[in-house]
Amino acid sequence: MKEYLKKHYPLVLSFWTPVLLMLGYFIYRGFYPFGSSSVLTVDLGQQYVDFFAYFRHTLLHSPSELLYSFSKALGGPMIGEAAYYLLSPFNLLFVFFPGKYLTAGCLLILLLKYGCAGYTFGRLLKNELKLNGWMIPALATSYALMGWMIANQLNMLWLDAPIFLPLIISALYRLLQKKRSLAYVLWLAAMMIINYYMAYMICLFLVLFFAWYQTAYFAGLKKFWSQLYLFISRSLLAVGVSALVLVPTYYSLVASKGQYTEKNFQLHFEYAPLKMLSKFVIGAFNFEQMPEGFPNLFVGSLALIGALLYFISLKTDWRSKLAAFLVSTFLWLSLCFEPLDLLWHGMQFPVWYPYRFSFVVSFWMIFLAALALKENQFCLKNHQSLICLGIFTAGLSYVYFNSKSFDYVSEQVLLLTALFNVLLLLVLTVKKTPLNQRLTPLVIFFLVCFEMLVNTAYSLNNISYLTQAEFAGPTKVIAQDQKKLAQLDTGFYRTAQLYGRTKDDGLAHDLKTGSYFSSALEKSIPDFYGQLGQPDGDNYVGYYNGTLISDSLLDMKYLLQAKDKAELDLRASDKVDLNVTSYRPDTKLYSLRAQTDQTRIYQNPYAIGLGYSADKKLKQLKVLYNQPLTYQTNWLNAATGSANTTKYFYAANFNEVVFQNTKKQINLTGAFFKKTDLAKPAQIIFKFTPETDDPYYLTLGASLDGDSATWYLGSKEYPYYKTFRHTIVLNPTVSGSDDEVVITAKFKKNSLWLENFVLYRMDRSLVEQKLNQLQKSSWQLAKATAHRLTGTIDITKSNQLFATTIPYSKGWQAKVDGKAVKTYKIQDTFVGFDIGQGKHQVTLTFTPPGLYLGIILTLVSLVLVFIIRLRENKA
Repeated sequence: MKEYLKKHYPLVLSFWTPVLLMLGYFIYRGFYPFGSSSVLTVDLGQQYVDFFAYFRHTLLHSPSELLYSFSKALGGPMIGEAAYYLLSPFNLLFVFFPGKYLTAGCLLILLLKYGCAGYTFGRLLKNELKLNGWMIPALATSYALMGWMIANQLNMLWLDAPIFLPLIISALYRLLQKKRSLAYVLWLAAMMIINYYMAYMICLFLVLFFAWYQTAYFAGLKKFWSQLYLFISRSLLAVGVSALVLVPTYYSLVASKGQYTEKNFQLHFEYAPLKMLSKFVIGAFNFEQMPEGFPNLFVGSLALIGALLYFISLKTDWRSKLAAFLVSTFLWLSLCFEPLDLLWHGMQFPVWYPYRFSFVVSFWMIFLAALALKENQFCLKNHQSLICLGIFTAGLSYVYFNSKSFDYVSEQVLLLTALFNVLLLLVLTVKKTPLNQRLTPLVIFFLVCFEMLVNTAYSLNNISYLTQAEFAGPTKVIAQDQKKLAQLDTGFYRTAQLYGRTKDDGLAHDLKTGSYFSSALEKSIPDFYGQLGQPDGDNYVGYYNGTLISDSLLDMKYLLQAKDKAELDLRASDKVDLNVTSYRPDTKLYSLRAQTDQTRIYQNPYAIGLGYSADKKLKQLKVLYNQPLTYQTNWLNAATGSANTTKYFYAANFNEVVFQNTKKQINLTGAFFKKTDLAKPAQIIFKFTPETDDPYYLTLGASLDGDSATWYLGSKEYPYYKTFRHTIVLNPTVSGSDDEVVITAKFKKNSLWLENFVLYRMDRSLVEQKLNQLQKSSWQLAKATAHRLTGTIDITKSNQLFATTIPYSKGWQAKVDGKAVKTYKIQDTFVGFDIGQGKHQVTLTFTPPGLYLGIILTLVSLVLVFIIRLRENKA
């Protein structure tokens, strides 16, 4: 063991140094299991951790759900999500972390990823650049704890890219120098499988790196053409090996992220390029940098000095300098010039976390630093130190005099940055003696460790995190509801969730809640939700504002509702404060089936099921935004073959409207109000008394979101999801008593536009009649899995079609009585197909589009890899 450590200590330290530094910080911050906090913040807490829970469940209980899941909003292919979020080999460790322990799993995997990034970069330095001793872990630590890694700790799924990039570059060296293909093909293919998005950025960088390599090591045109062929052919072969994932992912992207590709862009700089200098300062990160900040470029003083040395040292070949300068210029422009920024992000502007590719820029800087420091024997001449000192002084002076533009910069961090700059310059410049020649690398290593740890602390201390209780409490409550439901009903159904921790609770807990948040959400789903009166965005939907019609047509058979806080003793240790996403008094129309300490479970007796016999008029149902109750009326009429004039919702009047600090108006819908006195608060109070026991619904246009007004129901703030871009539907009451309902809108701004503000009463008896009609000819499922549904249906009328609320995908194949039938899209959203009268057995089977083609391409590519390997061994 002693001999092993003596020989391999640089790589051992390259792994363990980042791990121990970050472990120390995690313990200091009290992250679970070392305290009451957690590593969860922003998307890691709101999205990724739920995907990890889903991944664990699918691996252990239902592997087919990796291909398709009905917990993805109303249902959808999952291979695109898996390829983006879940295929990291590190995620297999989540199998050992159930429920509330997922946060501990996240912490462990983060530590491993930091360590592996240091280790793989250390291997590159040792094996290809021939560095040795303490400088390997010093530069490896700079790489593993670079600003990009720290800033994107919350984006765990991206952290595999810095781990695999050094392995791919190392394999590229072997490909070009020794004509050995296997490592390059397999490492690049592995990265494409693990995360195609980050792999795309690595592939772009490989082109730049290859261009630099050919210039730096040019040995004639014949060798250039030979190496170009190797580079292109083996890169394409890596694509082929990963086709099993890439091809079906491509089909998934066409229906989701691909529809948001930016076709128009401007030839301009996105910000003043010199502002990038501020990101080389310690602690140059905070919450405001997440949505629209500057590139994360911090690499530490040693790497910066080395990168500058590469260009000012006379020992560096001029051709290498020129090529490196051109590559660096292209990367620098990519960080601020819009067309190049778009190119690196697949022609789509990032939603939050800008300049995601800057990890390759940091890699490039540290790589050049390693070359230069080795060439100069880790020693700077006096004039080189002065040049570096002058550049650092100029850069820090610019940041200091423009510090008002950078809210993450303070005099303290500027002084710390300058201190480490000067200390590293002094150590590298001091005259070498036999004694300090041995000590210098060790001093440099400890200075680098300290600097990178200080940057970590200053950067991450600016971010707030979920407590362990905030994660574990709701997780436990939702798990209890899921267990109750499983005991109540073993069939196939959807469940509306009126409280929740995140939009992906259903995904995490194997519940089909209709809500979802993902970068790979098919565009047709938020489009449909926007028509239905539900909150929607490009990458999320929330099923919170259901009506009796939408609940039933979408097969929301059960509703999970949090008990009112007045009923609970939240001081009790086992109670948690649940986030209520919707107020639904119309649950009184449903049956109370079960309850837990904090929730109730209601059953909707009118739920239709996933499929039903519908009139062919449903084919002609038109898209209709900002009129959700009209859309629901049209849907029910078309499905039942009712006259287009049949109405289910009637406008209701308010008994009294009180205007405070704003002028009175008679017509409320569409009215525009201004504060009379801008210095005082303004509000409008709406009062009405229900005349029947029918449910009442209130529509709010997009201008009435949470930014424009605070809404109250009685004396309590109205619980609803406050971010929406189309008209939504609220349910203020269902009671037929004499109790007056009071709704108050308190201005948040100086004006208020009552866009689509209308109160409606539903004709409950007529709606129930129509829903009962559809129930009689609904699809009775006998067997249901994530990718295969089989059941019977009795079609009693002619001129009918088989309608479903399964989102349309080319992957769905339908069979009626064993014979294949052609499917088509209805309502611009769902699967439908023609069917005749009589009793039929209907089967729907899902296969991800492109899966078989991908499998064939992968198998063929692996055979080619095997053949090439045999030929190379014989050569």
